Amino acid sequence: MAKGTINFEGAPEGKGMPLFPFAPMIYYSKLPMDMVRALNKYTNKIVKNKEKAKKLDHSDNLVGKVKQEILIEPDELEKHMPILNEIVATFLNTDLQRNFTSLGAKSGFGINYNSAWVVRQFAGEYNPAHIHTSCDMSCIGYLKLPEKINEEWEEDYKDHYPANGHVEFIHGQPGRMSTHTLKIKPTVGDFFVFPSDLIHMVYPFKSEGERRSFSANLHVTQEERDENGERIPGKSKPLRAQSLETQGHALKSFDLA
Repeated sequence: MAKGTINFEGAPEGKGMPLFPFAPMIYYSKLPMDMVRALNKYTNKIVKNKEKAKKLDHSDNLVGKVKQEILIEPDELEKHMPILNEIVATFLNTDLQRNFTSLGAKSGFGINYNSAWVVRQFAGEYNPAHIHTSCDMSCIGYLKLPEKINEEWEEDYKDHYPANGHVEFIHGQPGRMSTHTLKIKPTVGDFFVFPSDLIHMVYPFKSEGERRSFSANLHVTQEERDENGERIPGKSKPLRAQSLETQGHALKSFDLA
């Protein structure tokens, strides 16, 4: 059977399963509160050090109309990589499974972070619809919300289209039996992983206080592994569609089982 094809020969009567091969996937996870507290502590320390905050200012590289966007230093990011890498790997494996395939034998994922940063958003500020470039995947994690945001949301949800302080993902066109947006009311600890070219935006809010999140951009490679499952240096393949035959699903550029 050719790569990228499936069949249901032998499927039992009454068997059902979701099929969603035509749209990007978003993976949700709840971060440990210890990690949330650590990143908030790190951010508070940087904010107090104005000289360092200026040095780590990342706003010129981002589209956000927000107060402050601060790079997360490699030493700090490395502390949280085991948790982040596990979530990203789960996304990738789930995306393979939904296409009824898996990585080829003696290989695994290589996850490499381009950059990570904290976003500090206050009343009236927002992040316009955008994608992330020069990377394969992106993520958003929520660290802090304004103290009285729930009161604002209670009023906002009386309206026919509540949106204040929400994040919205957008893809394709609406259909009779499909939607093209996913709007999320965040809570502290929420974490979302998604393809970097998935359009997303953040709406403004009115409450006093800070809406704090962090994001990261990353590249994914397929790495060769030895008989013990250890990485073989210099043996990796980027997550890239190399030809028209492989375009449409990025993981098709990998060597699959």
